[in-house]
Amino acid sequence: MDSHKLTERQQREREYYSQFSDKNAVKDITFDPVLGTESRPWNSYWFMYECVLREYQKGRRTLLDFGCGNGASAVRFAKIGFDVCGFDITPNNIELGHSLAEKYGLRDNVDLSVRVAENTSYLDEQFDIIVGIDILHHIEIKVAIKECHRILKNGGVAIFREHVEAPLLDRIRNMQFITKFFSKEKSFDNHITEDERKLVVDDINDIKEVFPNIEIKRFLLFSRIDRFIRKPDNKRPSLLEKIDHFLFTYLPFLRVFGGGVVIVVRK
Repeated sequence: MDSHKLTERQQREREYYSQFSDKNAVKDITFDPVLGTESRPWNSYWFMYECVLREYQKGRRTLLDFGCGNGASAVRFAKIGFDVCGFDITPNNIELGHSLAEKYGLRDNVDLSVRVAENTSYLDEQFDIIVGIDILHHIEIKVAIKECHRILKNGGVAIFREHVEAPLLDRIRNMQFITKFFSKEKSFDNHITEDERKLVVDDINDIKEVFPNIEIKRFLLFSRIDRFIRKPDNKRPSLLEKIDHFLFTYLPFLRVFGGGVVIVVRK
């Protein structure tokens, strides 16, 4: 895709992730979340993979990684057994994804290409399942969700893991004296782009208008602080995530304060 066809926002995203992928090249991935040997329902990413695994067990086979980034998840989906297509706005990510697929012997099952979420150019009703991981808050949701509906088969399912605003907590987070110490400005170290924003109620309503059959599961209450106290290479289950899961299960009124969601919609 030629850069002159991109909007200003899309161009900024491509430029950011071209640099980000150079600074954070992924060389190895773990398949633990998709092997089915361990369950972590308290972790939003593991839960999302478990949802995808269940859809495969129901007979779905064609999957689109909607905004595939570095391709790690696309390779995991191929490991499950899916025929995987994926796209990203950044050519560097596509090259990296194909390299990862080659490394793990899954290149024949992974087809990645440079496209934009708002106009993918895939065929109508091409995919059994669409999966988007931390992508909606980077794009024009109202347009992109209609594109998802177009390319998803009748009876198909789309699963998104996303960041959402939480009342009060995000209001505190956005206070000037907090942002002074924990900046929300563009950063490669903190993985923050210039244009990204958490989903709000209006965004969820836009999704509901296109996909009325929707389920939303909340995550991230106290486990928000894991990013500050856990080492990045710590792969053990998070105690705070387990506490959040317990609280959301038995004190459902707290769910509104969850800062992460897994959204499952069906066509």
